[in-house]
Amino acid sequence: MAARYAKRAEPVSLTAEELDLEHHNVTRVVPGVPVWAWIRFPGAAELVQGEAFGWTSRAVQVTWEDAGIRRTTWVWASAVQRRTDPVRKTSLGERTAANDDAAPARSQGDRPTPR
Repeated sequence: MAARYAKRAEPVSLTAEELDLEHHNVTRVVPGVPVWAWIRFPGAAELVQGEAFGWTSRAVQVTWEDAGIRRTTWVWASAVQRRTDPVRKTSLGERTAANDDAAPARSQGDRPTPR
């Protein structure tokens, strides 16, 4: 019964100092860009399927669902990769071409291989 009430640890987000939003503007998009992202938790990291609704030249704000709970956290851009999502009616390039600020990842593709 105690396991039913066990709370999962919160994800570890980048700090305000790491984000440095005074010097790195945030690009916002709707709808979000489909991504795979490595999310850090205390003592572990997990590859999640999520969406990027905002990013800077160094970091990406990732939103994903975890056991029915919608979570959002900031991670380093190198921890994020775009994913193919057949539900979308426009290509990723069409959605991000208007604002050429640093995109959330470098390449399109299927689920990345864990490192």
